[in-house]
Amino acid sequence: MAYFDAATLSALAQRTVRLSPLVFFDFVGDPRRYGFQSGPLRTADAQEWEGTGGVGSISALATPIGTTAPVVTFEMSGVDGRVAALARKASSTVKGRGVTVYLQVFGEDWGLLGSPIAIWDGELDVMRYKAQGGGVFSVSVTAETAWVRRSKPPFGFLTDTDQKARFPGDRGLEQVSSLIGKTINWPS
Repeated sequence: MAYFDAATLSALAQRTVRLSPLVFFDFVGDPRRYGFQSGPLRTADAQEWEGTGGVGSISALATPIGTTAPVVTFEMSGVDGRVAALARKASSTVKGRGVTVYLQVFGEDWGLLGSPIAIWDGELDVMRYKAQGGGVFSVSVTAETAWVRRSKPPFGFLTDTDQKARFPGDRGLEQVSSLIGKTINWPS
C-alpha cells in the first residue's frame, strides 16, 4: 500500500501545494483537534478539527539529532475558557499526554485529498495561559519528542523500587541494599 494516493501525489508535485497543519492534543477527558483554518474542518477520516482562524503557531518541528531532544512550542490566541482551564490544571490534564501534528493536503479547489498525514509525534510538557480580555485567552504549550528520555531506562535498575514497579508485591529484591559491600562466599 502506498503512503500517498495518486491524487495526493499529483497535488504534491504541483508548483503550488495547498496544505494545512492539524494538531491533535490528547488532553485527559477533553481531547482537542485544531487546524489553522477558519471554521470547522471534517477530514476524510471523519474527524472534526476546530478552526483557529490562523491565530496559532507551531515552532520549528525538528528531528532529534545527536544528544539533543528539541522542544516544540504550540501557541494559540483567541481560545475560550475551556482551554485556559486546562492550562490552570496542566499537571494532571496535560503533562505527559500525547500530541500529534498532521498535514492535510488540498486540491486546487481546496477540496480534501486523502486523510491527514502524521508528521510529528510528541509528549506535552508545560502549558501556560494569558488573559486577553472578554473571556478570550492566549495559550502556549511545550512538547518534547519521544526521544527526550531515551537515556533513562524504564524500571531498568536492579533495585527494590524498580522491581516493585514492574511486579507489584514482589519482595525478591528487598535485601539488595543490605548487600552493598558484603562478601558472599559461593559455594559455602
